[in-house]
Amino acid sequence: MKRKTFKSLVMAGSALFGLVLATPTALAQSSHGIAAVVNDDIITSHDLRQRVRFIVATTGVERTEESLQRVQAQALRNLVNEKIQIQESQKYDQEISDDEINRSVSRLIGRNGLDPNEVAAQLAAAGIGIETLRSQVESEIAWQRIVNGLYGSRIRISDAQINETLNRLSANASKPSYNVAEIYIEASQEIGGMEGAMEGANAMIAQLSQGAPFQLLAQQFSSAPSASKGGVIGWVREGELRPELDRVILQMEKGNLSKPIQVPGGVYVIALVDKQVSETETLFKLKQVNYLAETQDEKDAAKGKLLALKGKITSCDTLSSDVDEHEDLRYADMGELKTSDLAEPILEKLAETDVGALSDPIETPQGVASILVCDRSTSGSNIPTRDEIEDRLMDQQLAQASKRHLRDLRRNATIVVR
Repeated sequence: MKRKTFKSLVMAGSALFGLVLATPTALAQSSHGIAAVVNDDIITSHDLRQRVRFIVATTGVERTEESLQRVQAQALRNLVNEKIQIQESQKYDQEISDDEINRSVSRLIGRNGLDPNEVAAQLAAAGIGIETLRSQVESEIAWQRIVNGLYGSRIRISDAQINETLNRLSANASKPSYNVAEIYIEASQEIGGMEGAMEGANAMIAQLSQGAPFQLLAQQFSSAPSASKGGVIGWVREGELRPELDRVILQMEKGNLSKPIQVPGGVYVIALVDKQVSETETLFKLKQVNYLAETQDEKDAAKGKLLALKGKITSCDTLSSDVDEHEDLRYADMGELKTSDLAEPILEKLAETDVGALSDPIETPQGVASILVCDRSTSGSNIPTRDEIEDRLMDQQLAQASKRHLRDLRRNATIVVR
């Protein structure tokens, strides 16, 4: 994929300014006009013009009226959200220092391999004040503090949640790892529902194919919690993302962009940054309990019996005596097996089963069986610790809480667009 430098994008953006200002729906007001009122605060036409220019300059959008209208709509939505976030932070008497904002701006620019001073100079030469980026960063800092303060102490990650995630990762340990980034376009009424979201996703793909930076597009346009990190999800394995995304990622090659992926509520665009063949392996010690059955009715009855045993058979050490209590129930020692030795249907059950627990029933040619997990150990790389899993789950829940809280504040706000 051909990449453009930041300088070339700024130059391309500056060539678009005349078109931006000439667009019928774009910024017809004077520099001191009002673009929107959010509760008691105003967003000036100058604020909106600066944000549009910044997005155009840093993402390299196409030079069409339609794409610029999309940029303006997104810029206004972002500015409204930022006003709401700052207003909420003021309720808690937050103070954010200039030094903190400057450090965050430098980190953001540095993630794209750019020099902050050079970027500021190039933006200024193109008529874009660095304040438009600083104000965006300030609202992100303020909002993160609010979300952590309101919800950080309320969210509890249970051992069961950690076990569930660890079970799934361990069962998929021998599968490849994928370094993934995302842009999610929410199918909101403001953009025309699912049809508008699909158009937006196609526009993102077109811009990315022409060299626009993925991280900057994600930051400005994505509705996913990962937007603040430039859309970066990081390393994942099959089963960690929603099934619609998994199916596409498994077919992608390193460096590829996906086509639009429609899911309930919106559309994703996925970038596969890298792919690694796994050097990780999970070793299981397993035993099997089963009922012999021939007909489907007999198998259905056997499934019910095994499900009823899930809370009663809980130890490999006492399995022999437990089995003796149930007529026609048999068991066998499966020994030590690697994930690569096991069939996919068994791995799917093991991904949902704790150590010392009995899996859900699996139909076999001879009847119905459940797997008792005696032990599980994982060696190699890219398997997170329990603490890392807890942190990841906490981040996910905080991101969802952030999205809900902002949505509620926006619904209750008085927003007037001029």
